[in-house]
Formats: sequence, structure tokens, C-alpha cells
Amino acid sequence: MLYLYSVILSSSIPRDVKTEKNMKQKHALKRPKQKRSRERVQLILNSTRAVLKENGVRALSTNSIAARAGIPVSSIYQYFPNKEAILLGLYEDYLADIRAVYEEMDTESNHALPWREFLTKILHKLYSAEAHDNLERELEVALGLYPELIEADRRHEEWITNQIVKSMQRLGAQWSAAKLKRLAYYLYELNSTAWSYKTRHNPPKKELLEWRLASFFSVAEKCFE
Repeated sequence: MLYLYSVILSSSIPRDVKTEKNMKQKHALKRPKQKRSRERVQLILNSTRAVLKENGVRALSTNSIAARAGIPVSSIYQYFPNKEAILLGLYEDYLADIRAVYEEMDTESNHALPWREFLTKILHKLYSAEAHDNLERELEVALGLYPELIEADRRHEEWITNQIVKSMQRLGAQWSAAKLKRLAYYLYELNSTAWSYKTRHNPPKKELLEWRLASFFSVAEKCFE
């Protein structure tokens, strides 16, 4: 999601197309086709998760990842040019799991639900996806340290907000597409704030979900009136 640090940083990073293209190429994750290579990439990503959980993002290095994986550092460089690229690969996988929630919800039966029931269902699923690896706090720190993650976050934000607009329209929203897009951005930021609040204060899960739903309902209901 677009978290607090990325909101702050993205406003100061110029959206130069050539620069962003070069950044993607420099830090791109190689997706090998061979089974053994895929397994090695997954081992590196899983080991990165373990280092983040145990020691935090500031202690992350290719050496610490290699030691946790039990492989030579040179093996990492076959797939990743640096630790930033590993973090980017990890973060992109994390965001892909969240997008999968929306894809799972994109059914006729779900969009036939009353809009409050639909939002309740999807927010519960999102909470589970966001907390799957228990890496929220470290990912938030990483977004503040590594601009490489910001572009992935921007692409994710655009995909999610487009899905929100489509869902709102299918649920019966009365607003124009342009106004619904503004609403989608606002709801996205509300969720980002809740995510940031969770990582800093660790509130009870039930309470946080209730507050998130109350916030979403109070804003979203306007487009259904």
C-alpha cells in the first residue's frame, strides 16, 4: 500500500520517465524459468524475510541474507544486483498478494452484495494479506530508506484505485468516474493511515478493523446516496 513514508518521499521524487525506466532496469528481479533457479530465488527472498523479522531492515545486507540462506554471496548476485533489488522483489511479491485479494473478490456474486457487506468482506481479507508475513513495520521503514520501492508503490496504487472505481460502479455508486477516482485515492490513503497506525501502535485487531470500516463507510456512503 502507499504508506506514510512513501507519501512523504514521493512528493519530492521527480516523475521522470527515463529515470524511472532506468531504475526498473537496474533493480529488476530476474524471474528464472528453471526450477532450481526459481527455488534459489525463493530461498533468497525467504531468507530476507527472516533477516527482516529477526534484525530489522537496517541490518539487512547481502552478507546477512547469504548467511541466513546458507549460500555464498556470489549466488545472490546471479539473480539480484544488490540488496535494494532483493527488497524490491520482496515488496513486489507482498503487493501482488494484496492485488490477489481484489482479483478474488472480482465476482458477480460479491458485487451483488450490499456495498457495506462487500467493503466489510474485502477489508477483512486485506487485513489478512497485509499481516501475512508480519513485516509491516520493516516494510514501512524500507519505504523511507529506499526510493526503489516507491515506483512499485505508485503502480500498485494506480491498479488498486482503478479496481475500487470499478467495484463502486458495479455496487451502484452514483458519482461520475472522475469523482469516484478521487474517492478511490482517498480511501487508499485512509487504508494507508490505518496501516501506519497499526505498525506504530499495535492496536487490537478487532478494534482496528472496526475503525477502518467506520472510516470507509462514513466516506463511501456519499456516493451511494
